[in-house]
Amino acid sequence: MNPTFISADTKNESTDRRFRFAQVRRIVGLAWPYRGTLALGLLFTVAFAGLHTLSLGAAFPVFKILLDEEGLPGWVDRSIAGERIGVTFAPPNAAGLTRVVHVSGGDDTAPPFEIDDAVGAPNNQPVQKALFDIARAPEGSDVALSVVSADGAARAVSVHVGESKFSQRLRLSAIGLLPSSMKTADEKQQVLIYILVCLVLAVLVANIFRYVGEVLIARCVLRSMMDVRAALYERSLHLPMSFFAGRQTSDLVTRFVQDIQEIQRGLMTLFGKFIREPIRAVFILVLAFTLDWRITLVMVVVAPLAVILFLMVGRSVKKANKKLLQAYGMMIGALTTSFQNLRVVKAYTAEDHERDRLRAVDWRMFRQQLKLARLQAFVSPMMETLAIMVGSFATVWLAGLVLNHELEISKFVALGVILSMLFDPLRKLTDVYVRVQRSTAGAERIFHVIDQPIEYDASSESVKIKPLENAIEFSDVSFTYEGADDPALQDISLTVSCGETIALVGPNGCGKTTLVSMLPRFFVPDSGTITYDGVDLQKADLPSLRKQIGLVSQESIVFAGTPSENISYGSPSTDGEQVREAARRASAEDFIQKIPGGYDASLGERGTTLSGGQRQRLAIARAIFRDAPILIFDEATSQIDSESELKIQEALKEFSKGRTTIIIAHRLSTIQFADRIVVMEGGRIIDAGKHAELFDRCSLYRTLCETQFVDKEATERRSD
Repeated sequence: MNPTFISADTKNESTDRRFRFAQVRRIVGLAWPYRGTLALGLLFTVAFAGLHTLSLGAAFPVFKILLDEEGLPGWVDRSIAGERIGVTFAPPNAAGLTRVVHVSGGDDTAPPFEIDDAVGAPNNQPVQKALFDIARAPEGSDVALSVVSADGAARAVSVHVGESKFSQRLRLSAIGLLPSSMKTADEKQQVLIYILVCLVLAVLVANIFRYVGEVLIARCVLRSMMDVRAALYERSLHLPMSFFAGRQTSDLVTRFVQDIQEIQRGLMTLFGKFIREPIRAVFILVLAFTLDWRITLVMVVVAPLAVILFLMVGRSVKKANKKLLQAYGMMIGALTTSFQNLRVVKAYTAEDHERDRLRAVDWRMFRQQLKLARLQAFVSPMMETLAIMVGSFATVWLAGLVLNHELEISKFVALGVILSMLFDPLRKLTDVYVRVQRSTAGAERIFHVIDQPIEYDASSESVKIKPLENAIEFSDVSFTYEGADDPALQDISLTVSCGETIALVGPNGCGKTTLVSMLPRFFVPDSGTITYDGVDLQKADLPSLRKQIGLVSQESIVFAGTPSENISYGSPSTDGEQVREAARRASAEDFIQKIPGGYDASLGERGTTLSGGQRQRLAIARAIFRDAPILIFDEATSQIDSESELKIQEALKEFSKGRTTIIIAHRLSTIQFADRIVVMEGGRIIDAGKHAELFDRCSLYRTLCETQFVDKEATERRSD
């Protein structure tokens, strides 16, 4: 029972390895019902990114205080003064002069300066005083300055002060909170402490926002995954039996566990890093712009290379992860098969065989996991190497500006810090594309099931089925299982009258179980029709049809729960007396009462605490409790001892009176009371009639009676 590595259902799934935005949108759409929670979480995430960048911006004033004689207030005054008169000033030199390094404006608006002019204040006043006055001067006023040009010529100029912008007033208000003088070490230390306290508070609040945001996003994603599991389970329960024929149940179970886990991780990454890190990068970039626009060159170089890297790795990740998810299904199948059949494994001393089989599955998983590990291990180092290369280039370039007195040392150091922090969100974003690609692989497998058509349409056109009044008719019914070479049923024509008991007999594989599976519409004929009181089963309302049928299958199914819950399974009524009456009629009450806890005892998974015969009697009691007008017994007494079988046969004879009953059995005693016996071979009906007439005219039936039926009962009599 080796599960295939790529199961039948996954062979037909999409093999497109491209990044599919439509599928990503569908994954994101899973969170739409919880958009309020998600929006609030994203809002906190944005607030975190903003505060985090703000705390990062504290690096510049710290370096300004520690490295420059000018100090932070002097830098603010110089910057605002230059903005208001249309020039950019360098820091004052030892002579108390500031140099013009940039002049803005056209011919009509250009200020009376040239590059490299040394600007001072009139009457030998400190230039800082002049810059202080310009920064706070009324709009439209004129201020006198002294200028020494590059050739040494001195002149007096009058500059026109432009408008005072909001950002300038905001900076002046902020700097007004600091001491006006920062000349001494104590004054600088005092300001430094003030800034660092604000930094700590900003980081504290930022991380509180991050915590709240991540919790809200997690709540949204986890609720979404609950909805996906519910939708997947709902759809799986309503899929036709033909969907499950030839497919590994373990592969479907893997979709509930591992595939949904992949989607969950993808959404957590998408709503977390994918939102947070780009916002951080944008805020950091804006901060860098305020210091020096040339930082944009770094982004121009890095962004295209990062995108190419993402695309190269992402396709391989999705392909490898899809194979890994299929391997998980194979692993679950192998483990389930071994543990459910552990008695046989031990009896045939096949422990080594099972160990080797599981080892082979493990190796397949190992190869895919290692491939994913290699791909993920490749991305971060490559991004880090790229960042170091670009960062080194930018450092050399900016250092050259410092050496040429075109960039302040404090700004250079601050830009270095910001540059390194800028690569942090870019590095983390490398995991986003990989994770989302892995989630789309799981999403494809889940949506493949969810998108399958269900076995019935609850439309108003379907016909509600009532208790049988006339007959069930099979007319030229043929059916072939998917992937099978030979048909399971061929040209079957059979009429089952209301209240009639018929028995189906024939060699194994002749189509008996397939035929009765057509009645509750587990399978749909390839050709021919089945009518119920003249209603084509294809047009019948499926729930109402199945409520007319009580089924005891060849494999006696017991659910984890109590005997009472198993007997009343699927019924709205759990009347204790009805449950006990059904158990008595199925000869199940004796063993139920011997179980500690009786009808309320826990039977465990698959009823492993019960024998095969006890499980069958419990399944028969379930059919009796349902009290359906149509009964189907598929090998219902195959694992019951002769004494219990006699009791059940009497109960069935009594219970089947007035009901339409179809019995599949290999015991002569079970089928002799049938009104009609139908003999099948090779998917066809070859004869039908009473026991005596069939024994005389049908060689196959006579052979079955003389070998299969007689041998089974003789063996049981000898064992008794």
